[in-house]
Amino acid sequence: MKKHNDLLIQKLPKPVKTYIKHLEQVRSDFVANVSHELRTPLTVIQGYLETLIKEESTNKKTLNKIFQQMYQHSIRMADIIEDLLLLSHLEGDDHPTEEKNDIVVADILKNLLIDAKNISGEKMHKISLKVETKIVMRGSESELRSLFSNIIVNAIKYTPDQGRINIEWFCDNEGRGIFKVSDTGIGIAKEHIPRITERFYRVDKARSRERGGTGLGLAIVKHVLLRHDAELEVESVLEKGSDFRCCFPKKRITFLE
Repeated sequence: MKKHNDLLIQKLPKPVKTYIKHLEQVRSDFVANVSHELRTPLTVIQGYLETLIKEESTNKKTLNKIFQQMYQHSIRMADIIEDLLLLSHLEGDDHPTEEKNDIVVADILKNLLIDAKNISGEKMHKISLKVETKIVMRGSESELRSLFSNIIVNAIKYTPDQGRINIEWFCDNEGRGIFKVSDTGIGIAKEHIPRITERFYRVDKARSRERGGTGLGLAIVKHVLLRHDAELEVESVLEKGSDFRCCFPKKRITFLE
């Protein structure tokens, strides 16, 4: 079958062949990345299960530690699968949404602020929220919530203890809706910024995995923005912090009376 497909590809015009080969490489890389991301937690769980099977007696303290680790890795696998399903849905219909729902973004962000402080926990980040409460945006509430959450959680992950994270929602001089998250985190080198919305792309693989996450958050952000006619702007300085700005077009913005 592969030889047959190769023969068919050879008969196609060169630009088409190049595009098909690119798609094949993207698919191959994606499968490899998914396999790698799922293999690590699965290997840990299997290792602990083998220990439990072989050991005739294990004290309660050791058992609690084993079960806690297995539980954490099972959550990681579930998160990866959930993000993969969401990304598949977004990529399957990668056109601007024509949702007629009028979303009060300030209400979403007020709830996400509570979540952010809980996630920060012992890191004790100084998280502030400044929103214009009367700005309303037309779109998908679930998709926008996912977008906002992913950017906020990223800021928490990559900002050292007691660092600052500022969340804003306002209109600029052009009438665009601006969602902005600024942090005093580790920053991103300039050469990496164009690639951070790629699936599973990690600036520092070891450091990224230590902080958790699925490697799909900013890919989800990119597709939600596309579906809402919006753009992502990123400014970052290593060891000083990053600014993420999502710019939504004026045509999607209205105001409460």
